[in-house]
Amino acid sequence: MKSRLSKTHEADNVSLGQYGSAYFNSDDTYTPQAGRIVVAIQVIEDCVFSSAMVSESTDYTDNDTAEAGTNADVFGANTFPQGITIYGRWTAVDLVSGAIMLYMAPAN
Repeated sequence: MKSRLSKTHEADNVSLGQYGSAYFNSDDTYTPQAGRIVVAIQVIEDCVFSSAMVSESTDYTDNDTAEAGTNADVFGANTFPQGITIYGRWTAVDLVSGAIMLYMAPAN
């Protein structure tokens, strides 16, 4: 199935938050509404993610190798500094501490 983000204006909608966004600062798990995934995480306040962070697929690399891994591989116990944006595809985000802005996109 062709991604809905294959057209430039659709990708722009994601970058502008037009598919939805959420501010999250709880030591809990955020799950987007049905039919949506998280595609970008902007760090508002230094944060730590749980290593249990859920990835949509294992077709992404970790920080050590250029082979299949999971997005969760690099997250546990690392502190991500305020001001960075992380891109990927997550069906849920598990935050231990800090504050983040999440940006959504269609799941398919």
